[in-house]
Amino acid sequence: MLQSLYIKNLAIIDELDIQFNKGLNIITGETGAGKSLIIKAIQLLLGGKKFSSELLRNGEDTLVIKGKFEDTHKKVTLRRIYSSKGQSRTYINERVSTQKELINITSRLADLHGQHDHQNLLNPHTHIEYLDAFGSYQSEFEKLQNLFLSREKKTSQLALLRRKLKEYGEKKELHQFQIEELTKHPLSGKFEQEIIVRHNQLAHAKEIQSGLENTKQNLTGSGSSIISQYLTAVSNLKHIVHHDSAIEIIHSRLESQRIEIEDIIQDIESIANGIVSDDSELELLSSIIGDIESLKRKYGGTLDSVMNYRDELLKSTQESESYSAEIGRLEKDCDTINKQLLSAAKILTNLRIDAARSLEALIQKYLHHLNMPKTEINIQIMTDFESIHENGADIVEFYISTNVGEKLRPLSKIASGGEISRTMLAIKMALQSKDMVGTLIFDEVDSGISGETADRVGNTIEALSNSHQIICITHLSQIAGKGDSHYKVHKEMKNGRNISQIKLLSHSERIEEIASLISGKKISKMSKAKAKELLLENG
Repeated sequence: MLQSLYIKNLAIIDELDIQFNKGLNIITGETGAGKSLIIKAIQLLLGGKKFSSELLRNGEDTLVIKGKFEDTHKKVTLRRIYSSKGQSRTYINERVSTQKELINITSRLADLHGQHDHQNLLNPHTHIEYLDAFGSYQSEFEKLQNLFLSREKKTSQLALLRRKLKEYGEKKELHQFQIEELTKHPLSGKFEQEIIVRHNQLAHAKEIQSGLENTKQNLTGSGSSIISQYLTAVSNLKHIVHHDSAIEIIHSRLESQRIEIEDIIQDIESIANGIVSDDSELELLSSIIGDIESLKRKYGGTLDSVMNYRDELLKSTQESESYSAEIGRLEKDCDTINKQLLSAAKILTNLRIDAARSLEALIQKYLHHLNMPKTEINIQIMTDFESIHENGADIVEFYISTNVGEKLRPLSKIASGGEISRTMLAIKMALQSKDMVGTLIFDEVDSGISGETADRVGNTIEALSNSHQIICITHLSQIAGKGDSHYKVHKEMKNGRNISQIKLLSHSERIEEIASLISGKKISKMSKAKAKELLLENG
């Protein structure tokens, strides 16, 4: 239900804040007063009309439209702001939103119908939704949709695995070659460091051996070697340590250093014994270092990138071994789901056929009531079980023939405005409480009708308002007299400019307005009497 509509700076509308009521809301007014602007504002709010800078009030930079809805006990506030530069912003419950999200929400809030603007009903793609809303097979429909989504998921997984298996097959030889060169050596940071250290030792073996030997000679050689001097010093102090505790400490420190030097000498001998000039090992280590540097250049520049690529390649190769088995399993799953989906689609098609016949009969009944007794309605269901989609195997479209002997044609091809209006009303009446939206907006749907037909259309709209909120712009007294609330749009002068205003009419004001619809500007006693009669008849 549309509770309120706020409009600011739309053409001749300076600022309007309209409070709508439940039931049938009638809007009347002279041509040019601004009734169509209210419809344009609603279209902009719902996302069904493209903004044009010509709609912006002269001298203003920003157009604002705001609507408050109550949808199944939830309040929804929509706000749209348009600038003179063509930019727009959309807010849903004061949260910035997108056009796509707006359309998704408003398609469930309101439906606007005009002589040539029956947005949903004249769109064949929505006909299946209307039929399904009328039919009583929600659980079967949900079962089919779940199966369809399951198949889509399995099919997507299957396609991905097949693509991976194909890619693996195309690159199998390359990957095998890469794995061989990447696993030739046990690559790691520790391995690389050990190889570099060992290579450095062998490359400088003679230099290292000479240096170690000279150091050893300095420490242990004959004459005044360090170790002999240390032994002499320790021996000299040993005879006097008992005379002074401080000397004893020095003796202990010298003895400790002597032991450390002797350990160093042993380490030097151990290292020297381990270094042997080996040209073949040096050549091998140089080759390994060259291999590692080559891999770095090929696979990312660092040893970490090389190892990461190696690990990913090994993982991919290992996974590829299971692709065939997984593909076989998914193919069996898809076959099973396809059989279940086909069965569910056939059940749903049969249920739709039954629902279509019932809906046809109801629409036919209301068309007769709307003074279209010769009209034939047919809901055609085109089925292709080879191409099952998320709604089943069916494409649904309403066909109609408005005259005896005429060929059935798509509903969207109806030429007469009056026929469109009445057909739309008949369908709405048939759907009623099962309809997808709570608010129906009729923009002069009475075009092309008069007399008894107008009265019947008014009765139908009145009946429809028992299950929907109706906002109806009309020129017919027969319809205006049936409203629960009646608004009049008129123009006023403000600061030298015309502005559009709207007023909720009292009972006496309604009599005057309906009488003017009957007789024009010059209201006669007879037209006022007729207006009172219309209001009295409709309570």
